[in-house]
This record gives sequence, structure tokens and C-alpha cells, in this order.
Amino acid sequence: MTDKELRRLSRSELLEMLIAQTEENSQLKIRLEQAEAQLRDRRIEIDKAGSLAEAALSLNGVFQAAEAAAQQYLENIQRISSQQDTICRSLKEKAEKETAQIRQEAQAYSEKVHAEADAYWKQVVARAAKLLEDQNSLREMIYSAGKVER
Repeated sequence: MTDKELRRLSRSELLEMLIAQTEENSQLKIRLEQAEAQLRDRRIEIDKAGSLAEAALSLNGVFQAAEAAAQQYLENIQRISSQQDTICRSLKEKAEKETAQIRQEAQAYSEKVHAEADAYWKQVVARAAKLLEDQNSLREMIYSAGKVER
């Protein structure tokens, strides 16, 4: 970060950066201490080994442990992947069942609404026909009443 950018930052931003750097510094110190401890342990083991052949045999055990850990990691990944596949298939099947049920309910509702609309339309047509019939009857009555008076 340039000086100009640093000058533009507020105090709170500078404090946040300082805190973040302090935390990172602490973590790095801890990692350094761990690495130094491991280095001391290895030096002690090499000193104990007494010869290059014994040191090689000791390191071979480290490689075997690393290989076993890697194998275990791969097995865990495969197991988790298999579980995830099972879960995904289960969720997919559940979603398909729910989708089919929703479609069936929507179809039934659609059919019900269409049936109700058809029934209502038939009632409207029947009432309109009845109204027209009554109107024609009334008109005939009016005409026939007019003929009688004349």
C-alpha cells in the first residue's frame, strides 16, 4: 500500500489494519515456534539414530505414516462423496414426487374450476333464454291486449 493510500485511511481503518497485522504476527510466531520444536525433535531423532541408515529407516516410518494419512484422506473423500450422491438422489426423488403431487393437485383444481365455470355458464345461458322467452311472452301479451282494446 502506498503512502498516499495510507494517509487517506481513517484512524479506525488504520487500527483495524494494525490489529490484523498483530494477529497475523502472533499466528506466525506460533507457527515458527512449532516449526522450531519440530526441527529440534528431528535433530534429536537424527542424533539418536546414530547412523545414516538408521535415520533413513526413521524417515521411512514418516513416509509410511504420510502415505497412510493420504490413503485415509482419499477414503474419507470417497465416502463423503458417496454420501453426498445418496443425499442428492434422495432429494431429487423427493422433489420429483412433490412436483408430481403439485401438478396433480393443479390439474384437479383446473378441472374443478373449469367444471364450475361450465356449470355457471349453463345457468347464465338458461336464465338468458328464460328471460328472452318471458320477454317474448310479455310482448305477445301487450300486443294481444292492444288488439282487444281497438
